[in-house]
Amino acid sequence: MKSYVARIARRFAPRTIRNLEALSDLTADHAEGPLRFVAYERELQDLRREVDALRRDNRRVAELYDVVFERARRDAAERGVAPSADREVTNRAIAALEERIESEKNGRGATNRESGA
Repeated sequence: MKSYVARIARRFAPRTIRNLEALSDLTADHAEGPLRFVAYERELQDLRREVDALRRDNRRVAELYDVVFERARRDAAERGVAPSADREVTNRAIAALEERIESEKNGRGATNRESGA
């Protein structure tokens, strides 16, 4: 009887039967496919919640740093010990740092080329 119904179904709905057979094969190969998909979705939601919590914490830390440094700057200014910003000194320090980074990068590149040759 089962084979008779299957033959009739193949004759009247061949595409549907092919799709059902393909789905059956897929399910047999990956029996827990839908369950695994649901588990991945839940894990993804948990990870998103954790990332959101970390972002909130990061924002709070940044706000606290801002408050602390602003209070320290204000207190130093009230006591008259606040450092003054000198643009030339800052620019020279940045240029020296960039030069040092570039020379270290070039030094490593030369060492890597020598070891590869």
